[in-house]
Amino acid sequence: MMENINDSRQRTISLRPYQQEALAAIADAESRRIRRQLVSLPTGTGKTVIFAHLLQQRSERALVLAHRDELIEQAASKILTVDPAARVGICKAERDEWQHPITVGSVQTISRYHRLQRIPQDRYQTIIIDECHHATADSYGRILEYFGAFSPRGPLAVGFTATPERADEQELGEIFEEIIYRRDIESMIREGYLSDLRAVQVTIAIDYASLHTRAGDYDAEELGTALQKANAPEHVAAAYLEHATGRKALVFTPTITLAHLMADAFLKHGVAAEALSGETPSDERRGILQRFKSGKTMVVANCAVLTEGYDEPSIDCIIMARPTQSRPLYIQMVGRGTRIFPGKSNCLILDLVGATSRHKLVTAASLLKVEPHRLSEAGAAEALKEQDSPKPRTPDIGPSGGRRVAREVALFGSERLSAWEPFDDGCWRMNVTRHAIVIRPDGATWTVWVSRGDEYRNLASGLSLEYAQGVGEDYARSLLKQIFADQNAGWRKKPATPAQIAMLHKFRIHTSGYLTAGEASDIISQTIEALKRRRSA
Repeated sequence: MMENINDSRQRTISLRPYQQEALAAIADAESRRIRRQLVSLPTGTGKTVIFAHLLQQRSERALVLAHRDELIEQAASKILTVDPAARVGICKAERDEWQHPITVGSVQTISRYHRLQRIPQDRYQTIIIDECHHATADSYGRILEYFGAFSPRGPLAVGFTATPERADEQELGEIFEEIIYRRDIESMIREGYLSDLRAVQVTIAIDYASLHTRAGDYDAEELGTALQKANAPEHVAAAYLEHATGRKALVFTPTITLAHLMADAFLKHGVAAEALSGETPSDERRGILQRFKSGKTMVVANCAVLTEGYDEPSIDCIIMARPTQSRPLYIQMVGRGTRIFPGKSNCLILDLVGATSRHKLVTAASLLKVEPHRLSEAGAAEALKEQDSPKPRTPDIGPSGGRRVAREVALFGSERLSAWEPFDDGCWRMNVTRHAIVIRPDGATWTVWVSRGDEYRNLASGLSLEYAQGVGEDYARSLLKQIFADQNAGWRKKPATPAQIAMLHKFRIHTSGYLTAGEASDIISQTIEALKRRRSA
């Protein structure tokens, strides 16, 4: 029987390769005496998991800084998921739990003079800054200065962000010494760690070049007025009905008025929609987001409140009714839809573009550097593969006098495994070789199981659905690697297995004629190694 692990102390999550690389980069930079480091990873790739493991490894008193309540709660929760024995305190508003070994604190609270003075200056050996593109604000500098982070002997300070550049042109270099590890959204889509993207451009009668720019982006009020005059709400609702019916959509707008007009337009067409903004009371906001999560509400239009710190992996449509010149802002908005989720094949982006091209508007096509029509038709993973794949060739991979296999090796196609399938009682299942990987609800969290016949094992417990899916997919990858490990086994002469053929298809490798298991294994190994070399180049 496979081991059945139920002890919560055993649920520590193994890291993905890029997360291990990030931790190694942090250690390497520290050995080079780089004390203020920056790590850049796209939204949805587990930045919080990385710094939770970092804190566990260092076993030192640590401060985690975040600027929003949602980020504070997420950080504390993830630290406890990675290390259930950790003692974590919260410092925000009336809570003042800085005596715990790990303090997760609100920047707004801790930066206040009377709150800072309560904490000894030498209290922390490690400082983590979440969403650190905000770190140029005076409040962050005040905290870092107080705890000695700018001193050569001060605490290690590591910032995490999806957008190391800032739209307002303030320099993060004043805070951080070096970007020590960086991965972009394109590579994460290619490798299957983020959802594939499709995009459709919706043309409206507006000339963005005629709008004034403030702090590097369109003036919000002027943009909102122009979009209203162009009847953007009606165009957006019509585009949704044409291209995205049935998708769970998050709409971004530049003004509160436009957010409500967007929701009204959807309601007029029979689509359940709601609007929220910074003026929405907390209880009402929680209700809106809960209805959105459950699917009772299909569209939520928001003004400047769900750009950061909001994670709803089931979102599969982002509507950019807040056109922007800011690449960091665009990346943050797109990031609300890039998380993977069972049953989600891609996320559709609807970009509002003008009637002319005389503007610096950021769109999905410009972000990923692909042609708009290919992003609409094929999706990001396929379009990126077309750009970077070598031309088809017919290499000699068989023994002398043996069969040859014609194939196109898709070096940058998505490595997404087979789709998760829903089954009994809200569970999700993926079949890999003779194993079934199951994600099962357990109260408010999820548990990951793997079974083979009557044998079963608990891989992890107490996870969010998104992270449970990631654990399951990582285990599936490890199973596939084990199958192809023994180069001298007799199985190499047998026909390629269905699992091998399926994996070749996932790599978009097309075969013709008879293929042995050994030949298939070699192709898969060569492809994986090529991916690793290209990724590290």
